[in-house]
Amino acid sequence: MNAHVVAPLLRCIFCRREQFTQQDSALHCEGCGRRFSRNGAGYTDLMQTGTQPRTPPNTVAQRLMESDAFVGVYEHLMRPLFVRIFAGPGATVPTPQEEYAVYERWLDVPARGGPWLDLSCGAGFYTQSLARSAGNQLVVGLDLSEAMLEKAARQVNGTGNTVLLRGNVYELPLRDGVFSGVLNAGSLHLYPDPDLAYREIFRLLKPGGTYVASTFAESPRPLGRLGVSATGIRRTDLPGLPAALARAGFVDYEEQRYGDAFILKVRRPE
Repeated sequence: MNAHVVAPLLRCIFCRREQFTQQDSALHCEGCGRRFSRNGAGYTDLMQTGTQPRTPPNTVAQRLMESDAFVGVYEHLMRPLFVRIFAGPGATVPTPQEEYAVYERWLDVPARGGPWLDLSCGAGFYTQSLARSAGNQLVVGLDLSEAMLEKAARQVNGTGNTVLLRGNVYELPLRDGVFSGVLNAGSLHLYPDPDLAYREIFRLLKPGGTYVASTFAESPRPLGRLGVSATGIRRTDLPGLPAALARAGFVDYEEQRYGDAFILKVRRPE
């Protein structure tokens, strides 16, 4: 998909301006003059301009997300395995397809119209699913991990309605009020500051827009606590979650439990 399609959704993280144009297939910020080109891997890095050093990941989980070997087996092997372990013994865990069916229904794709954001899109499994559901509506996949984005680019190749961007959930390179829905599957446990992430996500949604996410609740089980300390994954205080989301401005909290794993849904008021 051409750069001009996503240009009206962007906000520059360097100068905060919202005026992007397409120049020679690159995205050009009219405010500070920076250019962001789609790289050979198939995504556009909106965090870097080729001069700043990259910040290394600082937890085991984040380092794994940058490992080509791990990324290669993540969607079909490691993610389902982690979900089963962190959901706890005896939990009925949905297949990835069943999980996506919940996301699709709660986001109301494609009836609400687009565009749609797959935030922390990882290797692109749900980005691809969302693109298929959305028809000709724009789907933006955004992630911090370069290795994940490279895999996602191969996954969504040929969908025709998908753009992949590199960005940080705490400073999203996107305008206020532009998305009908944000999908945030299996990523909240990687955010050290979820409250800041909630505020950023709220900012991106149109009035009435929906935010759907999945992650893991705090667990008293020794294995659950060990997983947190060993990997750096952060479990959610589930009783306090509705209030945390309400502080960001969200309303109409819903959740669906699968043991210690869960899916949540909230929306921005009309």
